[in-house]
Amino acid sequence: MPNEKAPTGYPSVDKPWLKYYSEEAINAPLPESTIYEYLYENNKDYPADIAIHYYGRKITYKELFDNIDRTAKGFTALGVKQGDIVTIALPSVPEALYAVYALNKIGAVANMIHPLAGEKEILHYLNEVESRVAVIFDGTYEIIGRSIEETRVERAVVVSAADSLPLGIKLLYGLKHKSAKLPAPSPFLTWRQFLRAGEDAALPQVRKNPDEMAVISHTGGTTGEPKGVMCSDQNINALIWQIGCNLPHMRQEIYLVVLPPFINYYSLVNAMMEPLAFGFQVVLIPSYKPEKFGEYIRKYRPNHISSIPSFWETILSLDESQLLDLSCLNHIYYGGETMSIEKETAINDLLLSRGAQNTLCKGLGSTEMISAATVSYDGCNLLGSVGIPLVKLNCKIVEPDTTRELSYGQEGEICFTGPTLMQGYYHKSEATDEIIKLHADGMKWLHTGDVGYINEDGVVFVTGRIKRIIMTKGADQQVTKLFPDRIEKALYAHPAVALCCVIGVPDERRIHYPKAYVVLKYGVEPSDRLTREIRDACRDTLPSYMIPEEIEYRSDLPRTERGKVDYRALEKESRY
Repeated sequence: MPNEKAPTGYPSVDKPWLKYYSEEAINAPLPESTIYEYLYENNKDYPADIAIHYYGRKITYKELFDNIDRTAKGFTALGVKQGDIVTIALPSVPEALYAVYALNKIGAVANMIHPLAGEKEILHYLNEVESRVAVIFDGTYEIIGRSIEETRVERAVVVSAADSLPLGIKLLYGLKHKSAKLPAPSPFLTWRQFLRAGEDAALPQVRKNPDEMAVISHTGGTTGEPKGVMCSDQNINALIWQIGCNLPHMRQEIYLVVLPPFINYYSLVNAMMEPLAFGFQVVLIPSYKPEKFGEYIRKYRPNHISSIPSFWETILSLDESQLLDLSCLNHIYYGGETMSIEKETAINDLLLSRGAQNTLCKGLGSTEMISAATVSYDGCNLLGSVGIPLVKLNCKIVEPDTTRELSYGQEGEICFTGPTLMQGYYHKSEATDEIIKLHADGMKWLHTGDVGYINEDGVVFVTGRIKRIIMTKGADQQVTKLFPDRIEKALYAHPAVALCCVIGVPDERRIHYPKAYVVLKYGVEPSDRLTREIRDACRDTLPSYMIPEEIEYRSDLPRTERGKVDYRALEKESRY
């Protein structure tokens, strides 16, 4: 094993984390198949097993495959062919999974976007990939409906959260929610019309190369500018296989999905595709509410949950948490943001006191690495750490703005390479080259923008970010990301703004909301009218959830020793 050799002092050469993996895991080949084939081969012999729970409806693996075929026929009837890119703007509903796997089966690509990203951003996503077909949530219909002529979309399938509900619940849902009124004739189809149109279609016999693009997920990277991260079937299957090789599990364990499929690969791959590939039961909740944690535990008795720090931290404030039976919980993770050691300890104490089988595990990842690049296991789950690199990945710490590798315990930028490294940003080669660098070892490495170090056991620690990313919720209460740099760029476009800094203010309703500190140019006086003008200007270039909820005017902003605006000082101030 590489880690048994005399250490060189460089983690990427020594790979000390391999001691946590078996020889079989280190040497075994990765699967060579499409994501649909990987799902099918692992579950074809278990047709009666439950695949999806959706508000009381239990969908078996046979029904899942049947629905994927019906969906594939629907796309075929709409003229979708191998290599076409179809945009999907859906929350956690069964139709989202049917669509992704159906497109993969016929050799097409799923372009995953936020259903309520805002009109301009949605149009950008549609036009960037030139989608002729889109699958949208009925809450998005009004946004796309009035602007569809500005895109190349010829047919749009409108999905309701009620489409897969059991009949009784569907009737109640219909009384509380008005369905979208689709004009006829129009480019829009209901999900039922879409399936009916494909009833007589013949499924094409497609041989898709697993190395070709399969899914596009959108990220702001470290800048906040929207970019489509291209990944192949091999990228996705490599991640799923690596997680599974060190995850003790059995078929039909229950995985509670708390994040929507469009936020990034963390939810779509880790929390949906991965458990389905393992034969789990996946619980889909279109709008997860962390304050209902107890209700979800009692109803579904999940064994696995992947979440974000703020959702786990919520359970500390729930009175019923001290009474819950958490013995069902076995593998529980957080990612996306850091968590303080104090909060992690408090949550672990609560989990263990209520019978959970394990403490919080965590990982570090990015959309560019198809989600997790490190994960913690028993024996390498140190407080404050993010675990060890996945078995087929390599990790190094480099001096920022260089490719020079640092040794153990030295702090620098965290870099990864391996089979889950993205194919690149869609039609953004320059942006790709800014984040993926060719190193002296001849390998292409992702520069994550995360700052940290690796200890001599191969455990990775994150100490900060070169660029800032903040978790938030939009009007739809779905989790997404704030990019302060991007908001600041929009603020600077206003002629009155001389200096600004955006932070995320902790908030029970939104996790964080954006607040802007603004220094005005000489001679400009603060006013309510100016505030409205600045916020209106932001709407021209930002989705609604990035518009600053507060704008505070200052004569100056705090500075670091190097003269940069000290956003940490403003964050600390906002908490008191």
